[in-house]
Amino acid sequence: MLQTYHKNTMKEEAYMNCGYLKGLSALGAGLTMVVGIGVGEGMGLATAAAVEGIARQPEAFDTIMDGLVLGNNITLIPLIAAFLIALCLIRLAKASNCYVNCDTGLDCGINIGLASLGSGISVIGGIGAAKGIGIATAAAIEGIARQPEATEKIIEALIIGNLYALISVLASFIVAIMLIRIAQSKVIQ
Repeated sequence: MLQTYHKNTMKEEAYMNCGYLKGLSALGAGLTMVVGIGVGEGMGLATAAAVEGIARQPEAFDTIMDGLVLGNNITLIPLIAAFLIALCLIRLAKASNCYVNCDTGLDCGINIGLASLGSGISVIGGIGAAKGIGIATAAAIEGIARQPEATEKIIEALIIGNLYALISVLASFIVAIMLIRIAQSKVIQ
């Protein structure tokens, strides 16, 4: 009788716990999209530099625009990574059956939720990369506007520098995926 009562109590706690799991997962998903701040700021800086460069050197329009498009495409990578993590967390939050596969009751759902929240927070590391890529793109465009004949070398430096900046996004993405895997391993779908 006592064992049956304990199992029922555990199941009730697991259902109560489901709110923590879903709530923190959803919060983590929302936090991942904070990366958009850096992406927006970086693209704004790059676009401002392009406009200024075109105003100074209208004949360099094509090369300036090539640099802007390339830089802004690279700047979008942190946002895409954050979006993918957010989708994974939303999927976890929307899990229809919230049976918890651990014996610790209430602590289990909180731990799963915190792993999800940590996953979302980890992707915030992409803000710096996005902002840095935007700043680098702005500088490249300004350089192209001043010296259109150096476009090829400037673009090469831009690509190499931006690839290094993306290492932080990759690291954040890996940590986020690992935390999502922890959370998923605790939930029976």
